[in-house]
Amino acid sequence: MRIDLVSLFPEMFESVLGSSILKRAAEAVANPADASEVREPVVSYHLHNPREYAGNKHNKVDDTPYGGGPGMVMQCQPIYDCVMAAAAQQPELKATRIAVTPTGVPLNQKLVEELSQKPRLLVLCGHYEGFDQRVLDELEPMEVSLGDYVLTGGELPAMVLVDAIVRLIPGVIGKQGSHHHDSFSPGLERLLDHPHYSRPAEWKGREVPEVLMSGDHKKIEAWRRERSVELTRERRPDLLAGPLAGPSADGSAPTSGAADIVVIRDACSDDHDAVDALLRNAFETDAEAKLVRALREQGDAPIELVAEADGRVVGSIVFSPMSVEGGDGRLRPLGLAPVAVDPLWQGKGIGKALIQQGLRECEDVRAGAVFVLGEPRYYGPLGFETASGHGFSNPFGVDEPFQIRLLRPLNGPAGRVRYAPAFEAL
Repeated sequence: MRIDLVSLFPEMFESVLGSSILKRAAEAVANPADASEVREPVVSYHLHNPREYAGNKHNKVDDTPYGGGPGMVMQCQPIYDCVMAAAAQQPELKATRIAVTPTGVPLNQKLVEELSQKPRLLVLCGHYEGFDQRVLDELEPMEVSLGDYVLTGGELPAMVLVDAIVRLIPGVIGKQGSHHHDSFSPGLERLLDHPHYSRPAEWKGREVPEVLMSGDHKKIEAWRRERSVELTRERRPDLLAGPLAGPSADGSAPTSGAADIVVIRDACSDDHDAVDALLRNAFETDAEAKLVRALREQGDAPIELVAEADGRVVGSIVFSPMSVEGGDGRLRPLGLAPVAVDPLWQGKGIGKALIQQGLRECEDVRAGAVFVLGEPRYYGPLGFETASGHGFSNPFGVDEPFQIRLLRPLNGPAGRVRYAPAFEAL
């Protein structure tokens, strides 16, 4: 990647671009494991000063604003000529132009990822009261803001922008792909990163969480995700609404980060992998995922629904056949198997909506009842009642009561409940 920086103070960039990772990215680097393997430079930096194109003996590039007011405005011609001269140095490589300004669109990780794929960037650093609007209209750069505050010039935001972009270029960071799990990145579903710990295990009476030293990578992964969601909910609840909103690298307007609608629909074969991942993420063990897979394979999942938002499966529910020994032979019960909602989407009523739609579909196929294991405080408001009042027993011998909603009157004695065969494998 080639990065051109247009600035009145190019000397400000020297220490930043000449240090640490940004410096190494612009150098040929030998592989520590094999010195014969050399990674060529992956980026080059080029500084351009508009003063060199001022056309006056004092190299003046600013003037008072029309209409009055404080400050000075950067004039059109020196900026334009400087940009054209920079572009002419390597004309076959078209640059994506960026102006860092407080009035630009907010910079976020999604935009950084898109810009890191570009072959060439040209960054305009404003100063004083900013650029004459006409040169921006002529050059049509993407205008980017670092945040809701104002600095003395665009050099510091440009440095931040360059650092954020260069670190994503393959070969720059030692462990390829490690940035995929940074805060706001795809590996964390655009959320905040979880807390990190290192040696010693105890410091000033504060201990490393026990799960991180357990060696159980599945539990560690679950703990980290829980902390990520927890931290995001506490500090940046806006991120839980969906993917980061932001402009595209082509300069198009940002799209809303929140899902406009959650669709509940019948599941199809294309959803199976997504539902499997959802169940593994929503429960502590993989038993639920294995159960649903077995129900499908045995043909015991006559009703399977998913909730979809932003093109992702964020919830699922399955109903499977059940039998009641000694019950009314006319009763055709369907049992509620796992209902799951992605932790990032919980608290939005998706689980209840899945259950209610599932009950409607059970009624459509003249199912007599729905049985579930669950928390009465959750299922009670949906119209479920404890099964003990109807004579049903728990075949697993545990303390959790069955819940039941009678869709049609249950006549005659009710006996022991039996699930579909797939349950027996758990």
